[in-house]
Amino acid sequence: MKMNSTTSSKLSTRKLVKTLKSSQKISELIKWYMLKAKINEYLPWKKSAWITSSLPVELLWGLNIFPLHPENNACISGARKVSLDLIEHAESLGYSRDVCSYMKTNVGAYDKKISIRIGGIAKPDFVVTAGSICDTHVKWFQIQARRMDVPIFVFDVPHIVSGTSKSTKIRYKEYLIEQIYDFFDFVEATTGKKLNEKYVLKIWENSARLSDLWQQIYEHRKNIPSPVGYADTLGDIFPLVLLPGLKKSIKYFEDLLKEVEEYVALGKGALLKEEEKFRLMFEGIPMWYRIKFFHQLMNYGAIVTYEPYTFSFGASRPHVDNLEDGVNAMAESMLQQPYFYNLSDRIAYFKDVIKKYHIDGVLLHENMSCRPSCTGMYDLKQKIQQDLGIPVLLFTCDMTDPRAYGKEQMQTRIESFMEILEQSKSKRLDY
Repeated sequence: MKMNSTTSSKLSTRKLVKTLKSSQKISELIKWYMLKAKINEYLPWKKSAWITSSLPVELLWGLNIFPLHPENNACISGARKVSLDLIEHAESLGYSRDVCSYMKTNVGAYDKKISIRIGGIAKPDFVVTAGSICDTHVKWFQIQARRMDVPIFVFDVPHIVSGTSKSTKIRYKEYLIEQIYDFFDFVEATTGKKLNEKYVLKIWENSARLSDLWQQIYEHRKNIPSPVGYADTLGDIFPLVLLPGLKKSIKYFEDLLKEVEEYVALGKGALLKEEEKFRLMFEGIPMWYRIKFFHQLMNYGAIVTYEPYTFSFGASRPHVDNLEDGVNAMAESMLQQPYFYNLSDRIAYFKDVIKKYHIDGVLLHENMSCRPSCTGMYDLKQKIQQDLGIPVLLFTCDMTDPRAYGKEQMQTRIESFMEILEQSKSKRLDY
């Protein structure tokens, strides 16, 4: 394909996107969290734990345990352009290039004792993990727990494959419920922190309220033009990832929702200079070292208006008023999240979202560091294209390892994809 100089420069030109004013306040929440994390290091009676993204962080907040999140810290290292040095440090210890870049970033960040501002992380009192999303999580935390000489708790989360019966799902949930109560006992034995049911329920109620607000924000993304793009939601998920049970997070989301509602009432969208031409869905973890890629898509009049990744952190949660119902809801959420649906459920989920959000094209990130999330992507691409007739671009990169990103190659592929989108949308409008 022959490209003119104007077209071929769009991924490298200044972004034509504005973010919500409320989203800019996320830095205040992040600074507050980082300050608390730093203070906790010097207070022996304050307890902390590493936790993975497949587990509800409310389990820690409810027990008055401060959460540290190696994956979130790895995202920061990627965005701050220091992840490659950390990854290469881990590889110098013998870890393969094929091993998850989040894990290697975490190994490097901990060993090098870098600042929390660029992705550093402190030694916890214990670590807690599961293998529900990622097959690396368990070994990663086992290795780091052994290196740091701290206790580890592993949730054994069954996978719901296609065709799993209702009775089997019930057994799976009962199995997880038992583990949650075992976790309460583990925390008490490890840290001395006893379960305070009243406080736990308060945290869980705040978390449910936060998810309600996130769901409402996502509902507004169905509007044309969309008031919210990936430029906002990439940062906005921070309260859902690490601060889901806190009132600070609720206030942040309330302000965010209010501004989104104002945009919708005025018919405003997230694009500055061009009309909204293409509505995109992005599947996969973003390339944290290349965030401007998502902003610069808007130079083509394209906006990412739905991402299973950010949606999953705020999946709907029931409001509960007793411990039993709360534990039951937690077990359910650990078994079923949009981000780790089996292939048949994932295909149905994608088809539903594509129709409801008026999606014109789909970007699938075949992430070299995240095999589970990439499994079945070729089948997913084929079904979307065959059954819905919309274009899908599948590309291979990595979430925090910049060596996997080819700037010129990506620019060429995006240019071609935009031309295909243009042709596809014209044909659909002709019908």
